Amino acid sequence: MLVGRGREWDELFTVVGAAREGKGRALVLHGPPGVGKSALLTGVTETCAPGMRALRATGVEGEAGLPFAALHQLLRPLLPGLGELPRPQADALCGAFGMSAVRADRFLVGLATLSLLSNASAGTPLLITVDDAHWLDPASAEALVFLARRLESEAVALLLATRNDAGLFPLPGVPDLQILPLNDADAAGLLARTLPKTVPTVRKRLLREARGHPLALVELPAALSPCHLDGTTPLPDPLPLGERQRKFFHDPAAGLTDVQRDVLLLAAAAGDAEPSTVLRACTDADAARDALFEAVSTGVIRLDQREVTFRHPLARSAVYHGASFRRRRAAHLALARSLAPDDDRRVWHLAAASVGPDDAVARLLTELAERARHSGDPATAGQALRRAAELASEPLERALLLVEAAEYAWMTADTSHAETLLKQAEALDGDPRMRARVLGLRGAMTHAGGDPAAACRLLLDGARLARETDAELTAELLVTAARAAWAAGDPATLTQIAELGAGPGPAEHATLRRFSRHFAYLGSLTPQQPGPARYRHPPFDAAAWLLSPLPRPWVWPPVLLPHLTGGTEAMTAAHRSAADALRAAGADGALAMSLTSLVALELVTGQWSSGLANGVEGLRLAQEAGQPGYACHLHALLAWLAAAQGDSARCRALAEQSLAVAAPHHIASALALAHWALGLNALAEGRPDQAARLLGDVVSPGGPAEHFMVGWLVLPDLAEAWVRSGDPAPARAALARFEQRADPERAPHLHAPWHRCRALLSTGERTSARYESALEAAGASPFDIGRTHLLYGEWLRRNRRIKSAREHLHQATTHLHMLGARPWIDLALEELRAAGDRSLIEPAADPASVSRRLTPRELQIARLAARGMSNSDIAAQLFLSPRTVGYHLHKLFPKLGITSRTQLYGRDLS
Repeated sequence: MLVGRGREWDELFTVVGAAREGKGRALVLHGPPGVGKSALLTGVTETCAPGMRALRATGVEGEAGLPFAALHQLLRPLLPGLGELPRPQADALCGAFGMSAVRADRFLVGLATLSLLSNASAGTPLLITVDDAHWLDPASAEALVFLARRLESEAVALLLATRNDAGLFPLPGVPDLQILPLNDADAAGLLARTLPKTVPTVRKRLLREARGHPLALVELPAALSPCHLDGTTPLPDPLPLGERQRKFFHDPAAGLTDVQRDVLLLAAAAGDAEPSTVLRACTDADAARDALFEAVSTGVIRLDQREVTFRHPLARSAVYHGASFRRRRAAHLALARSLAPDDDRRVWHLAAASVGPDDAVARLLTELAERARHSGDPATAGQALRRAAELASEPLERALLLVEAAEYAWMTADTSHAETLLKQAEALDGDPRMRARVLGLRGAMTHAGGDPAAACRLLLDGARLARETDAELTAELLVTAARAAWAAGDPATLTQIAELGAGPGPAEHATLRRFSRHFAYLGSLTPQQPGPARYRHPPFDAAAWLLSPLPRPWVWPPVLLPHLTGGTEAMTAAHRSAADALRAAGADGALAMSLTSLVALELVTGQWSSGLANGVEGLRLAQEAGQPGYACHLHALLAWLAAAQGDSARCRALAEQSLAVAAPHHIASALALAHWALGLNALAEGRPDQAARLLGDVVSPGGPAEHFMVGWLVLPDLAEAWVRSGDPAPARAALARFEQRADPERAPHLHAPWHRCRALLSTGERTSARYESALEAAGASPFDIGRTHLLYGEWLRRNRRIKSAREHLHQATTHLHMLGARPWIDLALEELRAAGDRSLIEPAADPASVSRRLTPRELQIARLAARGMSNSDIAAQLFLSPRTVGYHLHKLFPKLGITSRTQLYGRDLS
């Protein structure tokens, strides 16, 4: 079945089904060239071949002047049955086909056609398809119109396909079916089938240029080189046409005057420009205005006050590529002269007209790229820098421009093109600063590709090159290296990074020095390292490092750094703002990295609904962008959430996917997170021994999933597993190491679980005091609060303090219910039963927790709609169609208990 043609398929099969029952019908399919009419006719013929006889005819432009040419093509297989027709009809048909000298009476020809087909369908139903009916000769078209209106008692289905602008069709009294371009989702599905492997930027451009036309989605990739398709060579604008497209659009300007052809070329070179821009570029504005109106009357373009657009998305390409380079260059220069000096379009036209080095235009392009960066448009910035590099005369300048362009390419998930640009830069110049930039970006790409250890080496090499000359670049490279060292589970390298950042040298950087103190602390968090290493430095506003019009998440510090050193709320808010900016910019590659960090922070702070939605989106983007290093982290984080909410099957599946990448590539942080998820799942299912083994692998020195930082986050769960398994001794030893190495007092989010651990391992009244301290801790997540109430309630019940136990157990169910933490809710309810509580009614859903009823996509859309955004705005931000947004809103309203968009506005879905 054809992609996205379910409605059309149903209509066609209704016609065919009626013909099988002797209730013949005709249907006219109409739509623009390349929309898929021919494919539908072919598909229905192939599908319905069993039990039916198929007759075909195709209109041919060159035969449009030959009377009855198409009718002869259609009826030729049936001509042996002429003898069964009444003599006048047979003679008329023979005369029409030149088989006799009898004059062809048009009415008798139509009647003979009906009779011949009726006789042929007596034993086997007929399926007649006529393609390109707009090119039928008038005599054949007349006969088919006659036929189409007289099939009601025949076993004949007649399907005709024609273009929208045909004069003869659609027909009064004959049903028609408009074939529209595919919607966004179906167009993407067809392109994925045509081109299974391509980079996101190329895919987006092809989808944009094709505008849902199936022929374009199939043929445009065929007209591009492998270097275009894998992103290593920029795509031309407009895109070249494929062979079949040239057949349809070989000369849209044919038959026009020179002035009309020039005006069409200006419109094609200008893109969707205002008519005034095109007219200003013409030497004779009056003649050009007349030419524009003539082009409208011929159906080549549409015209309104805002823009000149070609009626078909591929007609522009045909006009542009059909002109010589000299004429195209003249058109761009004329358009550049017609635009204001501060109009970015002027720069693009000057660049298109440039041949050979032109430093002045290169500077204009560089300035344009900077404006694009500030407005959050990485694709335009990268495109401008690539063209600037082509026009710059100095090798070093060209190399630096290429490196910057590579960064923007990577941000937009065009990894192969980014690597190509880096190689081109390396071949141009060996300047240390340029090499440092190359090493920095390649190191970040290597980290995303799943090799954080190799990334560290590249980044440190780059930092050493930059240290003597560029403080800002050195800081970025060392912070990026720290991020990779965290993923590699390498505290020694973190210590080395801290020493490089804090050491003397020309490239001093205040923020880097503060970061270095944090990195030195993280590097000391190895359980086997003796001696105290309590964190004594105050937290600083690391969130400011993230703020930028176009964020660069690969130069952010390790994601959970603030969880151990303070500042989690500010960092979470900064990550969320950055993700919004990257999503709006269409920077899918950078957005995947940003969401990985954001999801980790949201889960540990109890923002699970948002974490789920962002995690699903980030995972899709990371996989599309070829970032297994981030995808395996997202798999692990989503596995942890599944465990916490009691979906054990999903937890195991996600954890296995994470481990499949993390284990062979030695991505220690993902290994640790996946083990944490599996351990939490075992604990939730009442298997504390297995939970202790899995979580112990993260905490134990030399364990298969050891991670110097994640281990401290895992410790509270491990302590609970050990206590529930009846062996608290290892928990006491681990807690002692934790208290020696870390300082929960400076990290509010660790304060509550730390006191909970101490309470679990205490006896007597100290237990109660420590549980109370855990509940009073600032910054505790809802999950920590709920589990603390649960454990405290268990302890109180065992110590026969039933009234207090019930109070804490009810508090536990309230907090845990908000998160959907099913296993712990069930434990709390069991404890309440044991405490003699007969109500056992789960608390009503908190309004903020209703968002758990929504799918991740519905939650994303609901949040944006709650801000007052329109369907079009939401669609643009999430890369959907407005129709798809409306569909999801229709589904989510009942889930939220509302009936209108007004009720959604301002609602808190955090």
